[in-house]
Amino acid sequence: MMSFREVKRQLRLGASHSRGLQQIRLDQVKGSVGRYEDFTSAFLPRRDSLHDRWQNVEKLMLTGKAPPIDVYQVGNAYFVVDGNHRVSVGRQLGLETIEAYVTEFDTPFRLGPDDDIDSLFIKAEQAEFLEKAGESNAKAASKIVLSCAGCYRDLSGQIDAYRAGMEAREGRSVGLEEAFTAWHKDVYEKALTAIREEGLAEMFPERTAADLFIWSWQNSQVLEETAGDEA
Repeated sequence: MMSFREVKRQLRLGASHSRGLQQIRLDQVKGSVGRYEDFTSAFLPRRDSLHDRWQNVEKLMLTGKAPPIDVYQVGNAYFVVDGNHRVSVGRQLGLETIEAYVTEFDTPFRLGPDDDIDSLFIKAEQAEFLEKAGESNAKAASKIVLSCAGCYRDLSGQIDAYRAGMEAREGRSVGLEEAFTAWHKDVYEKALTAIREEGLAEMFPERTAADLFIWSWQNSQVLEETAGDEA
């Protein structure tokens, strides 16, 4: 289950404000503030010791006397402050919504109406990637659009490795901004040309060019590791 503490760190959340008591969708409850290790991502208890507590909460909810839960809101996702068992029971009972006191956190990223928590992570990673690329590469870096969480960090790792290779070859210190410029010209642009020639963009129209680049690179890494194991 997602930890709110990790979400807050990665998304650089800002100030919070109360949104009062409202009905929220249970399928938008994505994690917990303090008990993320006690439940699965589907909000099922991970330990047998929670079973008795779960049954007691179920009886309370069936009577309609359970109090509202408390949640933090980030985008369209909610994280439980108090009421993890009530969320767990509500999901198993097939409830669509639950009453909650909501505290919303501001994010530094502009959100669309359909943005989910993965979209937020991608935007946070993109902001970090653009910062590393530097001002001189802002135009080129902004055209690298990825739609998978974690992919910008994979890309940053590849550029870091390229930078280390430059330093080894040239015997001098190389900054990330300089490394990005060289990597973009010698690796990324050439790879996009090959992707276009292979017709991958037409085969996967729902993916961006950068998606296809990172997928091709990740796939080649797996093939190299498999070949190494077989050798």
